[in-house]
Amino acid sequence: MSYHEWKRETTLTQILFGLQLPYRKPESPIARFIWRRRVWVECTFALSMLEPWEKFLVMFVMYTTMILLTTAGFLYLPQRLAVLQGRAAYYLFGSDAAASTFVSDSLFHLKDVASA
Repeated sequence: MSYHEWKRETTLTQILFGLQLPYRKPESPIARFIWRRRVWVECTFALSMLEPWEKFLVMFVMYTTMILLTTAGFLYLPQRLAVLQGRAAYYLFGSDAAASTFVSDSLFHLKDVASA
C-alpha cells in the first residue's frame, strides 16, 4: 500500500461497500462508529484472510440476511405484537370480550398515532 493510499480520507461508502477495509479511522463520528463495527466483524469472522470473491459472498449473505430481518421486523412484528397483546389480555382479564375491547382500543390508538 502506498503512502498516498494510506493517507487518503476514508468515506462512509468505502466502509459500507468496499471489499478492502480502510486502515485509517474516518473523521465523522457516524462513519467512525460504522468503521469500528466493520473492524469487529472482520476480525471476528476472519474476513481479512479471505479472497475478494469470498469476502464479497460472505458480505452479500450478511447484508441480505440483515435486510430480510429488518423487513420482517417492520412488516410482521406489529401484527404479531397485536396478537400477543390480545392473548395477554385474555389471560389477564379472563374473558374474550375484555380482550377484544382492549386490543381494539389499542389498535385505534396505534392508528391515530401512526396517522399523526
